[in-house]
Amino acid sequence: GQIYDPFVYLGVLSTVTKEIALGVASVILPLRHPAHVSKAAASVDALSAGRLLLGVASGDRPEEYPLMNLDFDNRGQRFQDSVNYIRAMGTAYPQAELPHGYLSGGADMLPKPVSSRLPLIITGGSQQSSEWVAKNGDGWMTYPRNATVQGRLVTDYRGRIERLGITNKPVMQSLYIDLQPQ
Repeated sequence: GQIYDPFVYLGVLSTVTKEIALGVASVILPLRHPAHVSKAAASVDALSAGRLLLGVASGDRPEEYPLMNLDFDNRGQRFQDSVNYIRAMGTAYPQAELPHGYLSGGADMLPKPVSSRLPLIITGGSQQSSEWVAKNGDGWMTYPRNATVQGRLVTDYRGRIERLGITNKPVMQSLYIDLQPQ
């Protein structure tokens, strides 16, 4: 995992880079309020001129949930509710009644994402159906696997996208790189 808070770190990276995409492998949505995620992510996106790719997940470490007094077993529903909240916050003067709060339309969140919405890259299944991931994410991040299995998973994902009649979306694979001083 990361040592630094992902949004603080992305803010720093946005000031020392100009062209590379910036992202996190996954913000665990059920462990953060989606209003804070929306504001922090939109801020990074605006400061970096639209270079943010926000990896999101439901979390797979049961030991993290008691720290926040949250139930591990309902993380899939909380993840879905968070995605809906984040999408609503990207609109002007959002109006929605969601489990995380009531958005009355009387206030707006600024800044807004540079493009029409925050690019949410769903990691793994995030306790959702494959169709939900294909339909609701702006891309999919999968875990390292052998090339044959990975190829089959990507082909299946692309097939779901095509069957849903939506524009093709990126697939990413997490990769760890250890940079050593010379």
